[in-house]
Amino acid sequence: MAELRSSALITVFILTFRSFEGVTQPGSCRIVCDPFQGQSGTHEVGANGLVIPLSSSGQGPMGPAGPPGKAGPPGLPGPKGQGSLAKGPLAFYVALKEDFGKEDILKFSTVMTNLGGRYDSLTGTFTCNLAGVYHFSYHIVKNGLSLRADLVLNDHKIVASAVAVDALHTDTASNSAVLQLRDGDRVYVRLNKSDRTLKDTQNLFSTFSGHLLYEI
Repeated sequence: MAELRSSALITVFILTFRSFEGVTQPGSCRIVCDPFQGQSGTHEVGANGLVIPLSSSGQGPMGPAGPPGKAGPPGLPGPKGQGSLAKGPLAFYVALKEDFGKEDILKFSTVMTNLGGRYDSLTGTFTCNLAGVYHFSYHIVKNGLSLRADLVLNDHKIVASAVAVDALHTDTASNSAVLQLRDGDRVYVRLNKSDRTLKDTQNLFSTFSGHLLYEI
């Protein structure tokens, strides 16, 4: 009886194995061969079973892409970028109260605006600490026959001049300039063989201003 069962099991195994020759689909297949019932009278899976692995002879075509996955958590914040004014705004607006003449550097002592702190009222000088393009303007009221006021860069270069000549009336010398400055450049207003400026402690007639347009 045992020999008959073994012979039948081997025969079923051979027939089953041959029936799966040429299969190329990947994966494995569980074949349960149970020609005889167990003692309980029911088919017990695995009691007389065999597992036959089926290896793939090649890779099939790629399937379609699945739907997008769930969004992950936000990443860490990146480094802080530099804006157009990395060191803060640079601008000043000052007014002249005292009178000056001859070839004096005008020292505008009334400071209305000095963002960045680059204007020095003791010397009347704006000192650049951020390379860029700047706009400057000045308006100087004379008291006398004639007045010439120059906008000076680094003590020797005159970049703008304004004159006022009128023996009978008060007049204003005005001009402006756009300058490309480097770190350390100095800009101020200086008289050029002139009569006195108008001294006025109440009004803002004579003024000097400048601001950064953009960095370079």
